[in-house]
Amino acid sequence: MKLTCDIVLDLLPLYHDDVVNDSTKKAVAEHLQQCEGCRTALEKIKVNPVDNYLKNERTSVVQAHQHAVKRKSFIAGISIASVLAIPVLVTLIVNLSVGRTLDWFFIVLTSLMLVASISVVPLVVEKEKLLWTMGSFTGTLTLLLASVAIFDRGDWFFVAITPVIFGLSILFAPYVVHKLPLKGTVANHKGLLVMATNTALLYAVIFVSVAYTGTALADVWRSVFIVPPVSLILPWGMFLIIRYLRVNGLLKAGLCVLLTGVYATVLGDVLNWVIDGVRASFFEFTFTHANLFDWSNASMTVTNANIHLLILLNALVVGGALTVAGLLLKKRK
Repeated sequence: MKLTCDIVLDLLPLYHDDVVNDSTKKAVAEHLQQCEGCRTALEKIKVNPVDNYLKNERTSVVQAHQHAVKRKSFIAGISIASVLAIPVLVTLIVNLSVGRTLDWFFIVLTSLMLVASISVVPLVVEKEKLLWTMGSFTGTLTLLLASVAIFDRGDWFFVAITPVIFGLSILFAPYVVHKLPLKGTVANHKGLLVMATNTALLYAVIFVSVAYTGTALADVWRSVFIVPPVSLILPWGMFLIIRYLRVNGLLKAGLCVLLTGVYATVLGDVLNWVIDGVRASFFEFTFTHANLFDWSNASMTVTNANIHLLILLNALVVGGALTVAGLLLKKRK
């Protein structure tokens, strides 16, 4: 079978991948023995197969699309920033012409900066968009509260910004710490770092609030030094069990259920006991007054005690079952 060069060039990719029938393979082989041009084309296919060619083409198309998207996002971000700059300029002119000083102009400026942090920053930043957005949002929000406090001549800035940062930390600190380039021992305990940071911020909120109200620390020391640690037993206990206890998941779940049930049952009683002055003769658990045969509305104390008792019993049954199953699984392994 005599084949022309055009036909052979079309068949070369299939010939290279060995997906042609025997007669076609023989005809192509005979042609290659006589045609140096087709042999050169086959060598090029061997060096840069069709699959690699298609892969390179796909990569170039994807990169071109990504570049176009980035360019459009950057243009959109600059456009939004330009629009936001208009009221800033107008406010600057008005503020100078009316008061001849810059006071409430900074409130408008920081307000628009806050808007830009969640609209412009994600569009113009190429890498770590969420991290840059969270950082710029927190920074501009701090500047906004500071400018309002200065304009208002108030002393409430710290009592406002501290709980705001605490709330943002609860939401975003895990992501931020995960992205930080930490090394060594700290890198292996990022969860512990997040928990410690949020705990420190909680105490900062408490102390700033006490200082702002002017209350003497000696009058509220129980609420400051005893109530928070008691309240943090559950989150810290569950974190330590899940993160650091080297047991199977069933055992961890059982211990967490037991801790939650006991904590929910006795927390209110313990806090009331602490706040009322830690009088030992006054302390008692609510569930000790339970009577599961009495659910009348007239006896709310008994009804409340029944609920506490049921929570405790359910936690003991479910948590106990999971703990036993976890222990059996551990023994079997």
